[in-house]
Amino acid sequence: MEQRRLGDLMHEKGIRRTPQRVAVWREFSERPGSTIREAALRLKRAGIGQATVYRAVKALEAAGLLLGFPAPSGELRYAAVLGHAHLLVCEKCGEVTRFGECRLGDYETEVQRETGYQISGHTLVIYGICPRCQEGEDDASRR
Repeated sequence: MEQRRLGDLMHEKGIRRTPQRVAVWREFSERPGSTIREAALRLKRAGIGQATVYRAVKALEAAGLLLGFPAPSGELRYAAVLGHAHLLVCEKCGEVTRFGECRLGDYETEVQRETGYQISGHTLVIYGICPRCQEGEDDASRR
């Protein structure tokens, strides 16, 4: 299902669906929060070169199929998206978690009315500390 939707969106956005682009998108879908360098190292095993990975990321990001966001460390990380995205990013371990229901539709309408912008969508990245890292903090404070 996801692969079909990806193909449809690639066609809709006017970018060619190639095995390399699909592999790059899948890499960031399976491991959201990776850097391009990390993904390129893993994809090298599949015979996809670093330059190809960088070009694919650029094309997929421009098409709105990859979301680049700054990690707490400052480096740029990516997650695969199909439509708009809502992500939680742990400031300690870098874990990326997608979360569900969008409740920003009414807010978009209000912003559009107030600013005159024609709103086409949004992306939401929320930073915090994941439960696993919070447990580690609790363990450390008890020592």
